[in-house]
Amino acid sequence: VDSCPFCRIAAGRQAAEVVLQSANFICFAPLVREVPGHTVIASKQHVENLLEAPGALGAELIEICKALARSYRSTMGAAAFNLLIANGEEAQQSVPHLHFHYLPRRTDDGIDAWPLLPGAG
Repeated sequence: VDSCPFCRIAAGRQAAEVVLQSANFICFAPLVREVPGHTVIASKQHVENLLEAPGALGAELIEICKALARSYRSTMGAAAFNLLIANGEEAQQSVPHLHFHYLPRRTDDGIDAWPLLPGAG
């Protein structure tokens, strides 16, 4: 889809700092890195959200996360990670293309990746 920036990146028609690729995913640095190593994991196929995604992508996503974890452990000492997704406009999905935000984490990095929720009141 020409209007989709992630499709253009996957097709090589838009520049991006690509970190890793697999058959169905492309991983790249976002324009604004929220934390060191922040990486976007995007489906190469234009799928708007997780509800439209083929289930077979799940196993490949896990392998991508494991590969990124090994890489960031050796290059930046990351001990863990958060994997975040916004699925749908109401969940604050800003680009209507299936993607995840991978945030490498280090001991005492001071990052709180969990949103402050109002509670069930």
